[in-house]
Amino acid sequence: MRKSSLRLVLAMAVVPVVCAIMGAGLWAVKADEAKLQVMASEQARVAALDSSDIPALERMMADDVTYVHASGRVDTKASYLDAIRSGKLHYISWVAKSLQVRVEGSAAVINGEYSVRVTDLRTQPVPFNIDIFVLEMWSRQDGRWRLIAYQSTRDVASTPAK
Repeated sequence: MRKSSLRLVLAMAVVPVVCAIMGAGLWAVKADEAKLQVMASEQARVAALDSSDIPALERMMADDVTYVHASGRVDTKASYLDAIRSGKLHYISWVAKSLQVRVEGSAAVINGEYSVRVTDLRTQPVPFNIDIFVLEMWSRQDGRWRLIAYQSTRDVASTPAK
């Protein structure tokens, strides 16, 4: 086999490997960027909850979102926003204890813990503190990340039952 033929065979074998490695590197950069975008969306969601910013919440929640509270109450987008709008549900503070985000294509999952102070007249008449574990599903829709599912569970180790 001549040297030029050997070089051609080696190039044909090496180029796809190098391209795959470079592509994986670009994917990692895009995944890291997506994680930052999702975390920024989550921070914007919490800020909107703290200030009862209904228009912001409307934009970041999918129309068919399922929102399950630690109390077991299940809200749709409409019932959740109506509760906030009416003042029956008022978040006083959200403090993240830990949050992790994973991205797979146009879907992302956030899991972690929050300490929350809230008034929920649908549950009890006075403000209360609750530590919760959260599991959130986000989807990239129309060029932005939108919340499509939310589930929280009371941390029984740190929050006494009411």
